[in-house]
Amino acid sequence: MNAEILNKLNDKQQEACRKTEGPLLILAGAGSGKTRTLTYRIAHMIRNCGISPYHILAVTFTNKAAREMKERVVDLVGEDANRALISTFHSFGLRLLRLYAVKLGYGANFTIYDTDDQKRAVKSILKSMHSVNKALTEGMLVSAISRLKEEGTSPESYNEGYARFDENEQLIGDVYVRYNRILKENNAMDFSDILLNTWKILQYKEVLEKARDKFRYIMVDEYQDTNKIQYDIIHLVAEKYRNICVVGDENQSIYGFRGANIRNILDFERDYPDAVVVKLEENYRSTPVILEAANHVIRNNTSSKDKTLWTRKKSGAQISLFACEDGREEVGRILDEVLKGKQEGKKYRDFTVLYRTNAQSRLFEEGCLRNNIPYKVFGGMQFYQRAEIKDLLAWLSVINNTSDNINFLRIINVPKRKIGEKTIEKITEYREAKGISLYTAVGECDAIGGLSQGVREKLRELFALLRQMIALSEELPVSKLFDELLSRIRFRDYVLDNYDDGEGRLENVDELYNSIIELERVIETMSLREYLENVSLVSATDDLNEEKDYLKLMTIHNAKGLEFPVVFVCGMEEEIFPGKKAAFSLSDLEEERRLCYVAITRAEEKLYLSWAKMRYLYGELSWRTRSRFLGEIPESILDLEEKTAGLPEEKTGENRWQTGRTESRNVAETAGNSGYAPAFRKAITAADLNRAAGDFPYAVGDKVMHKKFGLGVVRDISSRKVEIDFVDGTKEIALVVADKFLQKI
Repeated sequence: MNAEILNKLNDKQQEACRKTEGPLLILAGAGSGKTRTLTYRIAHMIRNCGISPYHILAVTFTNKAAREMKERVVDLVGEDANRALISTFHSFGLRLLRLYAVKLGYGANFTIYDTDDQKRAVKSILKSMHSVNKALTEGMLVSAISRLKEEGTSPESYNEGYARFDENEQLIGDVYVRYNRILKENNAMDFSDILLNTWKILQYKEVLEKARDKFRYIMVDEYQDTNKIQYDIIHLVAEKYRNICVVGDENQSIYGFRGANIRNILDFERDYPDAVVVKLEENYRSTPVILEAANHVIRNNTSSKDKTLWTRKKSGAQISLFACEDGREEVGRILDEVLKGKQEGKKYRDFTVLYRTNAQSRLFEEGCLRNNIPYKVFGGMQFYQRAEIKDLLAWLSVINNTSDNINFLRIINVPKRKIGEKTIEKITEYREAKGISLYTAVGECDAIGGLSQGVREKLRELFALLRQMIALSEELPVSKLFDELLSRIRFRDYVLDNYDDGEGRLENVDELYNSIIELERVIETMSLREYLENVSLVSATDDLNEEKDYLKLMTIHNAKGLEFPVVFVCGMEEEIFPGKKAAFSLSDLEEERRLCYVAITRAEEKLYLSWAKMRYLYGELSWRTRSRFLGEIPESILDLEEKTAGLPEEKTGENRWQTGRTESRNVAETAGNSGYAPAFRKAITAADLNRAAGDFPYAVGDKVMHKKFGLGVVRDISSRKVEIDFVDGTKEIALVVADKFLQKI
């Protein structure tokens, strides 16, 4: 390798590579070749500048990113590059701590506690304290302590400054002290300790001098995502030689909720007044139209530095804006575009749907299943496979069918009742000997030998609760039954107590409730059995993950760093995107806008944006306001037809809602779109199109189950067709083929 290797880079990238001495800030816009620039810079330093790789430190946030960076440098300069330390922040800290942790009172063989270990430690502390505080769960306490550590706040300073004024803060302070004591007693550190103790070990002059003399050239990737303790570590080591290069994009700082501090990148020039700033603004990913939208949105942030993305690509297609009547129409229009693209020769994998929260995936998953579109949810499980959803459906299944032993085993400790494996074995043995269900066996728990009185009491309570819920299921609509179930088993408390991401999981619970309400608007007298049958249909996932070509569904956070030919950004409404917090905090609003910028810049060729005028939230169909971010995009680059989409003004209220949901298609189109065109054509040639309506085995008002569309109600029957209302709208099906696709409930 020689200096000519840099000719493979653009002018600004070369400038960033050649600036090897002194502080350097590389502001790398989305798709501007940030990683390429960083790896070429390391290679240039080793091969062309004669800098020993032994003196180079490059840190990033994931093992995958560190591994890929090292592999690229090795490809450029050979095995000598392995002498450079290219690692995550935590790996860098561990190298120091394995050598010097003894100075902090740890053995070199210290254990690293993961989240589960942390929760167990906190649980034991709360038990010993006899704490009755229900507002703070174990997961919340672990998160609070981790945040305090990464902010550099000790238990002592926290207790002196905060914990005197509030009961919750007092509990955090007390647990923080005891938790640290337990870790020390067990010769253990958690992940936040690794960073905090790295900073502490660098307070020893001899350790700091060795670190400084070894790592004379420091590079930090994704600098906008660093927190306070990471910032402190890097600047402490870099202080002597000041050869510090940070790479990042303030417009992609979207992890404030994890403790990332955007001020770190914004204030770099204040920290190093002699810093050189290089802006990478040429984008290699997106079309000019997409970049124009991104530039216009992000310039509304006060935190945005004067950086404008541009590209040498041709202009490209305008951005399509879908103004939909409700969430289901939004899904339908997006999937129609996917199917149209597939017919035109694209692959499913060319399309990606991005949303703000995981709960938004539910409608898309159901839509994909109904349209035979293979899909994969990235960064999360499929909606109906999530633990909290499976738990609730298991409860409803047992209420509906007390012989369901599989689901009974799932709910016996949800929420936790401390019914152990040995107890379950005894109940199972009793059930098998008597030839009865687990439900019945629990009802006869007094006859089961070897159970303690405490266990018998818990089993009696469970049985009584189920009997009450079964009785209610015969009286209440499914939505009311669901509400009652959540309340009686205190499921929301259970979720918050047992999951770090409890708030997000509760959004999924609310979305499950929305699914019930949606069906009840169409099927007014829907039974629990009918609802569960519908769920079984829409949650079928056989062989789904085996498909190599699939539509991608993911949150915007999970899409960061990725790129896709065609992107749909859905749910662009106030209180969804931006979220509710943005209404009360400028910093939260600006982070949401950065998230919008990230979403837009994922698209390479074509971008779709969509919002719904009405949407189910918390079980209520509510009017929505389109996102302010849509108003920040110039109308000149939006698809003109979509800009004026919508219904006439006089169509309001319930009529407007129904009009937007109703989707009438001709007979052949309906059969074809359902995936049954061959069966339809075969039936047409073999049957009389004018089959008498009286021969049809269903009547108006009957509930039916369709193989694709799920539960529906017959609304009209004529000599040629039957009209059925589903949650996806009204479908028309020819009488001659209807029997093949319908099943009476």
